[in-house]
Amino acid sequence: MTYTDLTVGVIFMFDNSPFIVVSSEFHRMQARKAVVRTTIRNLLTGQLLQKTFTASDKFGPAPVSTVKVNFLYQEDHFYHFMDNETFEQYQVDEEVLGKKAVYLNEETPVTLTLFDGNPISMEIPKKVNLKVIESPNAIKGNSASATFKTVVCENNIEVSSCPLFIKEGDIIRVNSDNSEYLERVKN
Repeated sequence: MTYTDLTVGVIFMFDNSPFIVVSSEFHRMQARKAVVRTTIRNLLTGQLLQKTFTASDKFGPAPVSTVKVNFLYQEDHFYHFMDNETFEQYQVDEEVLGKKAVYLNEETPVTLTLFDGNPISMEIPKKVNLKVIESPNAIKGNSASATFKTVVCENNIEVSSCPLFIKEGDIIRVNSDNSEYLERVKN
């Protein structure tokens, strides 16, 4: 791999660790060599680095694999997943999962990235279904204009911009990137 292969999402080996490219910009200045300015994340430690690479830099692809699993349960600081085809189970520390771990409910399908057989990152679906556990009542007369409310869903996730008709017990679809309301799920 060369510096021009470092596009967003590419996983490569650098300083004996797997890194993923978070952002990448190609720059060519007059009378100078072309460079790629990147933000890369160490998949083992989570550390972000700003790095500039040139044509003389060479990389190897990281020996990672992905596996589709379902979330089973949480115990202390560990989350447990199972591959439904091989029934192999994976135990993942909550630090590896990051902030998106709050969206995990029983049987949530996720993709784990493995390095040397150990989980190093998790990809959760962009849209997740959550049950509303707290919803303030709509006040009569509030519907003349587009008004919204904030509800609390399972795992204490606050979802803003919910329509007034959403009530406790409803299942809503939420964007897992920003906790935005998308739609109500019909039972």
